[in-house]
Amino acid sequence: MLKAIIFDVDGVLVDSMPFQAEAWVKTFKEVGINITREDIYELEGSNNKRLIELIFEKAGKEPEPWHLEQLPEKKREALEFDRIKPYEGIMNCLEVLKRHFKLALVSGSHNDTVNKIVNKYFSNYFDVIITGSDLERGKPNPDPYLKALEKLDLTKNECIVIENAPLGITAAKRAGLYCVAVASMLEPEKIEHADLVLENHAALFKYLKSLIEK
Repeated sequence: MLKAIIFDVDGVLVDSMPFQAEAWVKTFKEVGINITREDIYELEGSNNKRLIELIFEKAGKEPEPWHLEQLPEKKREALEFDRIKPYEGIMNCLEVLKRHFKLALVSGSHNDTVNKIVNKYFSNYFDVIITGSDLERGKPNPDPYLKALEKLDLTKNECIVIENAPLGITAAKRAGLYCVAVASMLEPEKIEHADLVLENHAALFKYLKSLIEK
């Protein structure tokens, strides 16, 4: 029996990925690495440490300790936070879902960024919140979703995950969870390893509504 729904944040709850990606593009440019927004979209869900390591690896370089310490802060400074908004309809959807299920949030973003988003828009919705700052191993490792299960005190068969990024889907599947993906930023074929792929948020809301009616 379904008892909880676990949501990713960026690209699922809030339309933030263009701004998150642009902040990373500017940050890496400062250290001589040129990337595109698409590079970040494909790594979405990684915690900061893993994302930096992967971008440096792709550029044929190795990050120094100061990169891992200072680049996340530079990225947060570059992020145009006030331009981040929830997807239209998502707050009403969560309001309805909360009457029927426990709700959890699992993000690879830094604790500061996640808390700002939650405090601004979602302060009363989530029973459990896991951020990229909470665990050493982030997505695509299963640890964030396993931690959410532990805090929810539920089994994998009692929860589903809503994701939008390849690494997040992989993390959910490795944790043994049923994963629904919404193609908010990437083409559907890049997230086809999810159990169910939905083409947009309208389709996602229709699916979530169907869970209540079962």
